Amino acid sequence: MIKSKVNAAIASAALSLGMAGAANALTIQSGDYTLILQNLDSATTGYGNTPGVKCTSVADCDAVAGINKAPGSLDNGAVIASNHSADTMGIFSIQSITKYGSLTPYFTAGGADGFLTGVFGNLTDRAVTVAANGLGNGTGCNAGNPGGCTTSVTSVGGTFKIFQNAAGPNTALGPVVTATKDLNALLYPSISDTGTLFLSGIFAPGVILGDPTSTFEGRYINGTIAGGSSGYLDFTGGSALNTFNTNGLLDPNGGAHDAHADFTFSLARGAAAAAGWSVLSAAEVVGSAIPEPGSLALVALALLGVGAISRRNKI
Repeated sequence: MIKSKVNAAIASAALSLGMAGAANALTIQSGDYTLILQNLDSATTGYGNTPGVKCTSVADCDAVAGINKAPGSLDNGAVIASNHSADTMGIFSIQSITKYGSLTPYFTAGGADGFLTGVFGNLTDRAVTVAANGLGNGTGCNAGNPGGCTTSVTSVGGTFKIFQNAAGPNTALGPVVTATKDLNALLYPSISDTGTLFLSGIFAPGVILGDPTSTFEGRYINGTIAGGSSGYLDFTGGSALNTFNTNGLLDPNGGAHDAHADFTFSLARGAAAAAGWSVLSAAEVVGSAIPEPGSLALVALALLGVGAISRRNKI
């Protein structure tokens, strides 16, 4: 009798291991990681080509950038969506996740684990400055020489969700809001409606020293939109939350966060521009990971259960 119960417990533990493996096929080891992703953004870029401070509040930035233009119209090349609550929003695909310093990835897009694709939104500009940069055709920063102007932006807010999918996203759907597509609500067909939630989170405040509210900072050359941006990320949900929710990085103000993202970007062209995306970008996200309890931990729990059964039957 005791033997049969022990065997049943072991079989149950083995079944649990099999189910856990099937539910979480993507295996991440502990330690520092580098995550590479590609983005398509609908970003507000219409702050003009004359030097000066353009705005110092969300309301002022919205007015300067033309957020109140008609939905579907163009704002310096960017499509104005019918949802005006964000100045930067878009979709992305994670290309790889690799242990820091290693050349062998844990995850590669399109491999055995499918795709990790995401939606981000709710990033709102709160301070913008345009300055002459000495580039372009040498005639300064003006409407005839946008390449001589650099725009610097700080933003507030920002949310994202990452889904594990069997296929990549349909980028041709573009950014303009429809009945089933709203980037600020983190809804995008072929991403949010087909996958399982892997990670969700926010852009965290504290990216700039002495500024406790800004969540994102960036700069770009007006003529080409070539530039970069950065921000800290805090993960708040999803099946991989316990793996990536480590608070292992400190911002310049001493706040603890899960990851840091560095973006480089340029003006969208070709099919991406035709679909309404304004910016192409790539990002490197770094942080530390703590893997979910693996098979050894589950086996240990199973053995504890077997020991309890044995003790009960000896009494």
